[in-house]
Amino acid sequence: MNQNRLKTITITIVFFYTIIICRLFYWQIIKYESYSQKIINQTYKPSEILPETGIIYDNQNNPLVLNITLYHLSLYKPDIKINVETITDTIKKAKPDLLVEDEILISKFIANNNQKWLVLKDNFDKTMVSQLNITGFTFTQFTKRYYPEDPLGQLFLKPDTGLEGYYRQQISGRSGFIYEAKDATGQTVLTKSSWSIDPINGRNLYTSINRQIQDKIESSLKDGISKYSADSGSITIMSPDGAIVAMASFTASDSGKLNPIISDLYEPGSIFKPLVMSMAFDTSTINENYICDKCYQPHQIGKYSISNWDSSFHPNSNLKDIIKNSDNIGMSYIIQKLGQENFLKYFQKLGLDRKTGIDIQGEIRPIIKTYWPEIDLATASFGQGFAITQIQMLTAFNAIANNGLMTTPHFVNYFEEDSKLIPNLVNPPISIFKQSTIDKMKSILKYSVENGVVAKFKPESIEVCAKSGTSQIAVQGGYSDSSTIASYIGFSPCQNPKFTMIVTINNPRTSPWGSSTAAPIWFEIATFLDSMI
Repeated sequence: MNQNRLKTITITIVFFYTIIICRLFYWQIIKYESYSQKIINQTYKPSEILPETGIIYDNQNNPLVLNITLYHLSLYKPDIKINVETITDTIKKAKPDLLVEDEILISKFIANNNQKWLVLKDNFDKTMVSQLNITGFTFTQFTKRYYPEDPLGQLFLKPDTGLEGYYRQQISGRSGFIYEAKDATGQTVLTKSSWSIDPINGRNLYTSINRQIQDKIESSLKDGISKYSADSGSITIMSPDGAIVAMASFTASDSGKLNPIISDLYEPGSIFKPLVMSMAFDTSTINENYICDKCYQPHQIGKYSISNWDSSFHPNSNLKDIIKNSDNIGMSYIIQKLGQENFLKYFQKLGLDRKTGIDIQGEIRPIIKTYWPEIDLATASFGQGFAITQIQMLTAFNAIANNGLMTTPHFVNYFEEDSKLIPNLVNPPISIFKQSTIDKMKSILKYSVENGVVAKFKPESIEVCAKSGTSQIAVQGGYSDSSTIASYIGFSPCQNPKFTMIVTINNPRTSPWGSSTAAPIWFEIATFLDSMI
């Protein structure tokens, strides 16, 4: 062989060998990390591991919301061995209540020779799945929220709002992932290693809701709305520490979508009077010997005249009689002594200018009133001329029950995570009224119940401190002549109360007064609670 030719071939071989070595060095050393990651991405596929959503319990550890495993059914026509004409009958033997929509879809599926797949919309349980173990029938598992007491408590157990909405992050948990080697068909390659990140399951919620009491207030409220021909009504019960025991709201036609207890503003009316009187006691602008020596006639303020709900007068009324008679004139003179500055200070201390912070979605903030002319201050003494929510009113009134301490309303007492109970950290109580103020106010409220028009509803076996109220409904800058909001609020017993409750009936047509509509419902439930709490 020609020496030059041999040399050329040798140089060429060495050259290409060098290039190959360099390329291999480049791929395996320099670009190792990059190509290694690409290989992993092509070979290993991540799969999400869904966490378990937390369960919601009542105060007796009964589940209010839990998870159930269900299945979707898919049909693959080429694999189905049974007569396709009998598919519907076969499925209905396992699930007699099959959706009509699915029956129609199956009929179209059978008639269309070009359609190979069909996924039904209905849900199937584990027993149905075992009964439909048929070739060509494929089931896909999923988890669904289940409400065993439905429709009980739907006001605060709605899936998109309510407790689940407020505590979504806590009860949802965090997804995990598993990385496994997959072949071209998507099957796991068992000979290759895999690794995973475990999911974190959602926390369970242990609430203060009492299932029996919840059932009682819902049935009593529905009966009351019907009995008094009302448009709607609401009831909330809380313990002195702020824990919500039961909450319900209904309209005459259906259960509604919103929670008016936390999302609707209203003028509370005369149930606000004990709060104003407590403010006056606490600031020493009045004492227990106060006598209204001007209550023999209307209270004239500029061009406005304040009179009583029944156009009557109660000359020389003491404080007990002012509350018992729900005397607007007497209250207007008391708030005059209290003064605007003191009133607004306590108004803010009671949280009536902000949200309560209750742990449920939908609470609104009241409209902050910045201008208080003399007449508005006077009407505020009997709960008109400003608007708050029912939960604000109940929370403020509960401060009287709780010896002057205002607590944050809340549903959840504990979280459970990894079998450990974690207390729900609510805001600490706020001191509002002196103990001497509370003692005087409880005595007045007890007297009012036992000597007023509601005395006929009170059983002798229970002690009650409460107040009725009837407020006009504000419409287009004025007040409706025909519609009212009837309320009754109070606690029992007066010393060391077990509960505080508000009942609100909207536009009762049999009687506009809270003392004859809301009060009977309140006492019926209070009698039940006396044996329960």
